[in-house]
Amino acid sequence: GALADAAFFASANVLRRPQSRQRLMAAEGAEAEEPLVEAAPLTDAELEARQALYDQVFADCPGKEVKEKSRAERKDNELDSRSLTYAEVDLALMHQIFAAVKAGLGPLHVGRGVFLDLGSGVGKACVSAALLHSFQRVVGIEMLQCLHDLAGASAAKFQEMELPPGVSKPEVHFVKGDFVAEFDAHLQELAPQVTMCFAVATHYGEPELQAMASVARLMPEGGLLISFSHGLPDDLVVDLEKKPKQRRAAAVKKALAKRGVAPTAIDEIVVEPPVNDPQGFLPVFRETLQVPWGAPATVFIYKKAPQPHAEEPPAEEANETE
Repeated sequence: GALADAAFFASANVLRRPQSRQRLMAAEGAEAEEPLVEAAPLTDAELEARQALYDQVFADCPGKEVKEKSRAERKDNELDSRSLTYAEVDLALMHQIFAAVKAGLGPLHVGRGVFLDLGSGVGKACVSAALLHSFQRVVGIEMLQCLHDLAGASAAKFQEMELPPGVSKPEVHFVKGDFVAEFDAHLQELAPQVTMCFAVATHYGEPELQAMASVARLMPEGGLLISFSHGLPDDLVVDLEKKPKQRRAAAVKKALAKRGVAPTAIDEIVVEPPVNDPQGFLPVFRETLQVPWGAPATVFIYKKAPQPHAEEPPAEEANETE
C-alpha cells in the first residue's frame, strides 16, 4: 500500500519551504515574481475528455502490433538486451500516478517543468503526461527506430489536435537515442531542468538503473522520480532513521571518550543525524498497481530532498574575513 509513515510525508513537505520552491521555479523556467498556479486534480468529466483525445492519438498503435515490430527490430539488429523489452503504459495508469502526486506529493505548477520518459516507446507515457498536466515541455528518449517513428507520428497528432478551452498544450519532443550509452549527449544538460522523470524499469539492467540514478542526481530540488518495479539505489534514498543502533553506539563512545570531563548521562547523549547523500531522494509513495504489460507491478515515487546549504555568516563576521 501507499507509504503512510508520517515521518516520510513530514519530510517531503519540507520541500515546500520558500527556498526550495524558488529552486524548483528556476528549473521550471519561472521568474521569481511570476505567480505560480498549482494544478488541481482532474474531474471525472475532464479525465473522460482527455481519454477521448488519447484514444485519437493512438488509434493506429495497437499494443500487439507495436510489440511485434519491437521484437522484429531487436531480432534483425541482434539486440538481445532485456532492457529493450516493450512494456507500454496507458492514460488510465498515468492518471493514477498523477492523481497521487496532485493529492499531496507535488506541487505541480501549471505551464511549468519538464517531464522526461526514459525509454519512451511509442510515446504513450509522454502524451498521457501532456494531457494530464500542462508541463512546459515533455521529452521522451527511445533507442528502437520503429518505436521512435511511431512516437513522432503520435506527437504530430497531438500537436495538431485542439485541447479543451483554457488548457495549455506542452511541447512534446522525442529523441532517438540510447539513454545509457548516449547519456552525455542527450541528458546531461536536460536533467537539471527535469521536474518529473518517469521510467518503466521492469526490465532494466544495472546500466539502465545507474543511468536513471544519474538523471536523478542532476534533477532540481523538489523534483519527482517515478519508476516501476525497481527503485533508486539505496545510497540515493534518504533514510531519516538509518542505522540507529550504530549511530547511538558511536555517540556513546564519543561521550565517554572525553578525558577530564564527567561522563554525560546516557539519556542526555545527543545522537548525530544519519548521513545521507546531499543529492538524495525521499521515498514518498509506494504502491502495487495493475499494469497493461502483465502482472501487477510496484510503482515508486521519490521526491528530491532539500540539499544542505551553508548559513551565511553575520555581517560583522563577513567583514572580518575580508
